[in-house]
Order: sequence, then structure tokens, then C-alpha cells
Amino acid sequence: MPYDIRPLSDTLGAEIIGLDLAQPLDDATFAAVRQAHLDHLVLVFRDQRLSPQNQVAFSSRFGPLDRHPVTDAVLPDCPDVLVLSTKRKNGAFIGLPDAGPMWHSDLAYREHPALGTMLYALETPDYGGDTGFANMYKACEALPKHLADAVAGKRAVFLAGRNNKNRSFRKGLTKVEKDETPAVTHPIIRTHPETGRQSIFASPQHAVAIEGLDERESSEILTALFDHTAQPDFIYHHKWRVGDLTFWDNRCVQHIADLSRIDDPAYIRHMHRTTIGGGPVE
Repeated sequence: MPYDIRPLSDTLGAEIIGLDLAQPLDDATFAAVRQAHLDHLVLVFRDQRLSPQNQVAFSSRFGPLDRHPVTDAVLPDCPDVLVLSTKRKNGAFIGLPDAGPMWHSDLAYREHPALGTMLYALETPDYGGDTGFANMYKACEALPKHLADAVAGKRAVFLAGRNNKNRSFRKGLTKVEKDETPAVTHPIIRTHPETGRQSIFASPQHAVAIEGLDERESSEILTALFDHTAQPDFIYHHKWRVGDLTFWDNRCVQHIADLSRIDDPAYIRHMHRTTIGGGPVE
């Protein structure tokens, strides 16, 4: 089927027009999409009409799926799909209303973090709710020497944001979910397993310390690093449309959600998420 790939910004991202992901892609088209994902880091497939099963089928072509630790925010009949939603039922949120309040990479706190995430927009607000995506290749290449030296060879301690008592989430982890999500360590600078390029992997939502350093020094270095990675030159902001399926590479991209309207009753942001599992971080 004919389709177009159009860059979204000079920083990262491309939109793909003309593919119907409810139908299986032939091998050549799938290979082209996979390469576009590596080249552009974030892909936006426009005008999709996907069932949860369609989304799972497409996501699974990139690898086995991983599930979020909050087990009561998934679709009951399709547990590979996590619901991100500000909708309520009987006064309670039906999914996660506050996913991504800080810059992060999805499931970075796993021993094997996620390869990528697909997020499908079912309902979007008239304004607000955008997602920022940051290119961690570029951030790594632009590291000032003193900061590059400070993090060279270092590992960060990663902990799920909802497992960290110092951060406020509207839906936290249960004791069982916390016990199943212990802290892990990963290199602050990682090498992408497919492109061989280096990127910054530590992020504010999940990296809580630097292994082997005292609290003061660790905090100073991480604060400087996070200030660096959040520079506008590295960032593309995506304004969602209904029917967008956005697929980003968690190995070299960080993202953040605009939650400024989360307490507005008129604000509805309703999405389905699937996450492709990854391998060890090197």
C-alpha cells in the first residue's frame, strides 16, 4: 500500500501517512517501518482505527510485550494494553491519569527495560495533554566535558516513580507490586543495541542516585545532567490527534506528558498503551 514518511522536526520524529495498521503489513513495508523507527526515533501513524487486538498484533511484531506493574489499569480482556485516561467511573480513574509527569524512559526500572512504547489516542482534549520527546543521542553528543567525565562509566540506581515515596502519583503501587519492582542499576550512558550509538539513559522520574557516590555528589551530578537533557534543542512536542498511534524508542528517547489540566473535569485524555520488552542495557 502506498504511504509517505514525513519528518516532524529537525530534532526527531516522523509521521507516516497512508498505512492501515489494522491490516497486517507485508515484510518489505514492515522492514521499512522498522528502519524509519531507528532513523527518526519517534513515529506517528496518522488516522488509525485500531482495536486493542490490532494494537497488540502490530506491537508484537517488534518483540514480546511487557506489562506495567500497575495491574488494575489494564484492559480486563486484553491485559497487554495499559489504559492512560482521565476518565472516571464511580469517582475513580479507570486507568492511569498521570503517566509520565517527569522526563523518563518507560520501564527503565526493569532489569531489561523496554525497547519501545506505542500509544494510541482514542480521545484528546481541545488543548493541553501534549507529549514532549527528547533526543538522547543529541543530548549525549552535546554533553559538556566536565559532565561527560563525571558520568563516564557510572551506573545509576533506577526505581519506579510510583514506588518512590518522595514523589506524588494519583495511583501508586500496591505492596505486592512494589515488592515485584525493586531498584536496579543501569549505565547512565548506554549503547543502542541496533544502531551502536550512545545516548543518555538516566532520567528524572526513575534515576534516583548514582551508584558508589554519596548523596550530595550524586544529586549534584544528576541535577546537572537532567538540566542538560531538558534543553529545547533536543525536544519535539507532539500535539495529539484522535487516531494517532505514536511509537517511540525508549532506548534513546525520553518523554514527558503535559498534565497541567489533569484536575479539570472537562479535560479528557484517553489512550491505550502497549510496551515492547527489551534486553539488557550496555
